[in-house]
Amino acid sequence: MEYASEGDLHKYLQKNFTSIAWSNRYNQKLHILQEISKGLEYIHKNKFIHRDFHSGNILLDVFQWKIGDLGLSQSESSKSLNNEIYGVIPYIAPEIFKGAAFSKEADIYSFGMIMWELTTGCKPFANVEHDIHLIYKILDGERPNITEDTPKCYADLMKSCWDPDPKKRPS
Repeated sequence: MEYASEGDLHKYLQKNFTSIAWSNRYNQKLHILQEISKGLEYIHKNKFIHRDFHSGNILLDVFQWKIGDLGLSQSESSKSLNNEIYGVIPYIAPEIFKGAAFSKEADIYSFGMIMWELTTGCKPFANVEHDIHLIYKILDGERPNITEDTPKCYADLMKSCWDPDPKKRPS
């Protein structure tokens, strides 16, 4: 097992957010996102679902971002009868709260929330209690506000990851 000497994405953003602007010649935000997307693609190509995908499970080791904490991951073909909800509420796809099984599409929803965190440096819905009231708001379609400095193409991709219909999310 490898040790992520630089910690997780959330801690990295807390420490470095102001130095990773969109306008940098070497766009670090897109580089981070690309590495995360490659990691998630690898997990999905190997027919697994992460099921607990959030910034605390994205780890930096020197110059490479990696997805960690696969303890709750499951094969996409798993017929587990365990309908327990795992994860951090803001990153959990709405269909999971309605009783649907975890899926690749649910991981993509979580990816959209990670995208938002990269644009703001904050965890989604950090200003409200993570309780049943937040779950109802998410089920009603509430998503974090997109900051004005977010490039349109990035915002459009992020919103497509948040689509309430899992079939409309990118793969």
